[in-house]
Amino acid sequence: MKIIKGELSLGRFLVPYRVYGEAARTIVCISGAKQTMAAWRSFISHFVSDYSVVVFDLPGQGRARILSGSPGVSFDEQVDVLHSVVMETNRNGPVCLAAASWGTIISAALAARHPELVDKMILGSFGTKPSKALIAVIKAGQQLFDGNKTVEIAPLMIENFGQYIPDSHKKQMIEQFRHMSREQLLSFYEHCTFIEKAADVSEFVDLASIKASTLIVTGEYDSILDVADVEEASQRIPDCEFRLIRGAGHFLHWERADILYTYSEFLARQPA
Repeated sequence: MKIIKGELSLGRFLVPYRVYGEAARTIVCISGAKQTMAAWRSFISHFVSDYSVVVFDLPGQGRARILSGSPGVSFDEQVDVLHSVVMETNRNGPVCLAAASWGTIISAALAARHPELVDKMILGSFGTKPSKALIAVIKAGQQLFDGNKTVEIAPLMIENFGQYIPDSHKKQMIEQFRHMSREQLLSFYEHCTFIEKAADVSEFVDLASIKASTLIVTGEYDSILDVADVEEASQRIPDCEFRLIRGAGHFLHWERADILYTYSEFLARQPA
């Protein structure tokens, strides 16, 4: 398998990316908050024979670097980073976007602002507004940060919405937070504060402007998303299918490997 390793210099950010495979069609993967490129390993293995799969780290996480300015990364800056990655790595025509958790909001924004760039989109664990459960977790995490107990943040997340991921992934998450730099933790703190204050995804994304064929996937046991809100938001996207996945929580393909076949079926579907 051919792997291209690159890094984009984008103003105050350095953004590393990887392109796996040489297929004509491209899938660009967008991670959730504090998830790195490694979150897509099983996804890459599943799709690389049919697609070129692009992964990258958003500023404030993984190997990405913030060179200057605030450790906080604004919403528009994140959308601009995704736009730059798509423009740098795409080979032939519109791309597919595959996103998880917070990455779904960034993806939806790109698809709404640049509909010519995206023809299909998978939004896994698409949060339309902060639920009471999520706000409670955010406040508890902020208290741990303020009390210099950052090593307890990952266990807090696992307890509240990562209960169903394999033990190996739980250990990886704990180690990731244990080794985060102060800058990365500050970036995460700023991100959580932003989410806490957000009222609805419509503040940032005009869902009606999305032209891409879209699949929204929510886990039955996702404890920080309101399924009714997600389903209602899916109806605002002109060409959108909503699926509730039985037996899955927030981390979808980490918890249920067979979800990748649901994604394959959607991506292979021809326009009506």
